[in-house]
Amino acid sequence: MPFEKTIAMVSSASIGSGLLSYGLYQKRKVRESQGWPQTTGTVTKAALVHDTGPDSSGYSIAVSYEYLVGGVRLVGNRIGFRQRWYLRKVRAETQLARYPVRSEVQVFYDPAKAGDAVLARESADGVLLIVSGIVLLAIAIAGTLFG
Repeated sequence: MPFEKTIAMVSSASIGSGLLSYGLYQKRKVRESQGWPQTTGTVTKAALVHDTGPDSSGYSIAVSYEYLVGGVRLVGNRIGFRQRWYLRKVRAETQLARYPVRSEVQVFYDPAKAGDAVLARESADGVLLIVSGIVLLAIAIAGTLFG
């Protein structure tokens, strides 16, 4: 097998393995969180963030909230287990509108580590990560076997 093709197969396998592993980790976190206790929190900050890069731009939202567990005040800043990114500003604004400052929210927290909390027990791209990882691994295997 030529050197370039070997590099391509190794890269595909490495990236595929990473995506698959991270996707499965996200899925496990979502599954575990289904049993987490919940408490009421208060949104202290909510903002639209415009992210620009050399080739693209998009939007995300930044939310902070306070909540009490066992009489201890904690601060969280995650909505779900993975940050969502939006190409269109209006979609990000719609999501942001769900979290007005000073509003009450349900906070789900890990009982073993109360500072690990989310507002939604979800992972934005978990399935996409898993499928992408499997596809890249399949390409690497096919390229090795038939290349």
